[in-house]
Amino acid sequence: MPTISYASFLMHSDDGKTYTKFYPIKTTPELMAPKEAVETTTLEDSGRTYIPGIRQTDGSTGFTSNYELEYVRKVEELGEQDTYWSVWLGGTENNDGTVTPTGEFGKYNFKGRASYAVSEQSVNGVREMTTNIMPSQAMYRDKTGDTLTPGGGGN
Repeated sequence: MPTISYASFLMHSDDGKTYTKFYPIKTTPELMAPKEAVETTTLEDSGRTYIPGIRQTDGSTGFTSNYELEYVRKVEELGEQDTYWSVWLGGTENNDGTVTPTGEFGKYNFKGRASYAVSEQSVNGVREMTTNIMPSQAMYRDKTGDTLTPGGGGN
């Protein structure tokens, strides 16, 4: 069953075990980018042939958010250290209107170094920023806690 992007979270961890919401995001980059095609064509083939290579990335992952000085400080506090990141899809809405991240529709983990850029400004526009995380570990889907049955769709 299709789901909407409501309740998607950028999560952070110092140890890769306990994650907390970093700050609210507006967009995520593509998760689990496609693998590159490595050509295996020989002179005997009547058409080109390929095998899967490594995943394509542009070198960093960008998460757009509203600009808040508090968010800038959070990124700056991390310095140049590799830390653990995850994108959690899904959450539980609480009675007070807040949402608690659950990752019920998937958790995509990786390790990397964060930096930020203040987005272009425009008349009557919302100030935005992009948190760029340069991966030092390939992104993978965390299958811990999967409860779906074969043929059940989802993650």
